[in-house]
Amino acid sequence: MRKLFKTAAEIDSSLRAAGVRVADAMVLAESSKPYIWLETAPVGDETEIALGATKIGGTPDLPATMPWPWRPPYPDHERRVEAAQAGADLFNSQDMAAVRAETLDFRKLFPPDELEPFAAESTEVDYGSSHFDFLVENARRTREPAPLGFIAQVNLADVWFTGPVDPDIPREGRLLLFYDTGHRPAGDRPADITGARLIHDLTPVGSLKRASPPAELLAHKQTAGFRPQRCVLHAGMWPPYFGSPEWNAEIKAKPERTVQAWWYEVTRDGHDHRFGGHPLKIQGDMRIECALVTKGFDLNAWDEAAERLKSDAANWLLLMQIASDDRAGMMWGDVGNLYVWIHRDALRARRFEEARVIMQCY
Repeated sequence: MRKLFKTAAEIDSSLRAAGVRVADAMVLAESSKPYIWLETAPVGDETEIALGATKIGGTPDLPATMPWPWRPPYPDHERRVEAAQAGADLFNSQDMAAVRAETLDFRKLFPPDELEPFAAESTEVDYGSSHFDFLVENARRTREPAPLGFIAQVNLADVWFTGPVDPDIPREGRLLLFYDTGHRPAGDRPADITGARLIHDLTPVGSLKRASPPAELLAHKQTAGFRPQRCVLHAGMWPPYFGSPEWNAEIKAKPERTVQAWWYEVTRDGHDHRFGGHPLKIQGDMRIECALVTKGFDLNAWDEAAERLKSDAANWLLLMQIASDDRAGMMWGDVGNLYVWIHRDALRARRFEEARVIMQCY
C-alpha cells in the first residue's frame, strides 16, 4: 500500500524522522492540504460498479437525454499540423535521443541508485520516423470534430463523506471527465481546452444510464477506451509538490537535499489517482501555466507580458489527478498524469466548462 498521511502532524513527524530541520518540517506540514486518494481495483464486469459511483475508465453514467460529448475542430488546427510536420522534418532517431538526454534532468527525477539504469534504457529507445508520421496524421485529425474519451467520474457526496476537500467544491452530483485521447493536448496552448470537458451532473442516480461509446471511438486502439476500475476512497493529507513556490520560499539549498530525499522515499511507488489537494507534479508549475494560457499565452511562445499575469496563479486549484494505470490500460505519455485545474471564480460559479487539463510526463 502506498504512503498515506492522515494528518499534517504525521507529515511533520515523518519529515523530522528523515532528518529535515524542525522549521522546514513545520512549514511543509502547515502547507499541506486534504485530498482523497482514489484507490483502484479491476472488476470482472462493469455492472459490478453501481450507477453514479466513483470510477476510473469504463463508460460514463449519463442522463438518458445527454449525448456523448464531442469536441469541435481545434481553432488552431493549422498550427498543430505545421508543428507536427516541422518535427517530422527536423528530427531523426539520433537527434531525438540527444534532445531527450539534454532536456531531462535525470538527477532531479530519480534517486542516485535508479539514475544510471534509467539513463541507460533511455539511450536504447527507438525514435523512428514512423513515430513522427503518426504525430502528423494525428494532428491532421484536429481539423474535424471527434468524440472525447471517457476518463473518470467522481461522486461528490462520496468524496465529502470520506473526508474534507476545498470548501468551494460542491457536495452533490458527479464530476465526469472527458478528454481527447486521440490527440492528447498537453494543456500548454490556449486552444487545448477544446480537447477536454468536465461536466458537473446533478441528475438523480435513478435517472442515469450507462452510456455506450460512439463507434468513432471504438474504431481505433488509441481511443477505444480504458478498462473499468472500481474506486475505494481514502482521506489523506499531502504537502505542496517538490520545488513549488511554497518550498522554494522557505527551504534553503543545503536543507533542501534532505527534503528531496524524503520526497523520493514517500513517492517511490509512483503517482496515484487523487481528488483535490496538492498534485504530484512532474514538470513545471501548473498554476502559472493555467493563469497564462487562459489569458491567451502560448507557453511555446513565451512573451514578457506574461510575467504580469503570473500573480493569478494562486487562484487556480487542483480538482483531479489521473495517473497512468496499467490495470486500466491508461498511459499518459511516458508514465505521466492528467491534472484537472479550475479557477476559483469558475468553481464558485459552477462554470466547470472552464476547467483546464494538463498532461505531464517524464
